[in-house]
Amino acid sequence: MALVNSYAAVIFDYGGVLARHQDPADQARLAELAGAPTEEFTELYWSKRPDYDRGLVSGPEYWQSIGQLFGHKLSRSAINRLIEYDNESWMHFDPAVWEWVDQLHGAGKRLAMLSNMPRELGTVLTTTKPRFDVFDHLTLSYQVHAVKPDAAIYEDCLEGLGTEPEETLFLDDRIENVQGAETLGIRAILFTSAEETLLRVRS
Repeated sequence: MALVNSYAAVIFDYGGVLARHQDPADQARLAELAGAPTEEFTELYWSKRPDYDRGLVSGPEYWQSIGQLFGHKLSRSAINRLIEYDNESWMHFDPAVWEWVDQLHGAGKRLAMLSNMPRELGTVLTTTKPRFDVFDHLTLSYQVHAVKPDAAIYEDCLEGLGTEPEETLFLDDRIENVQGAETLGIRAILFTSAEETLLRVRS
């Protein structure tokens, strides 16, 4: 029996699972727009990301704080371009994973997406991409002011799905997020690639 058949619900991470990660060209383009060296920019992009993903700072505040570290006061138009390009860089959807999502939906599995993401990206995805209607529940970090691996974000997702932890399978590409889910009794699998991971859960 396939592993997934043992569970009533499947929770998907977004970046690194449903969508591919930014590539180096994406980061280089963002660094250029922010007026920053790519190597230094990438570290700051991620170090400042948790508060942005928690919804504690707005998009303009996030980008302005990065610009200021490099001695720049970014214009509103520059910030708008950064937000737009940042959003686009997280929309390289993985077709193999989405095909499986549709199959699970057709089989009657309850589905959720659980992701650390800022309001700007979440708003674009949920208002312009009908494919997200396939999910029974979305838990997005900016809405609950918590990020993985905080227990609160998993608890919100389970409540929205209406399933118990032991009935739920979770896929994420970061080991700390997998471990956070396991702490609550959720069956969690580290997503490495669509080919390898889908073979594992379908076997």
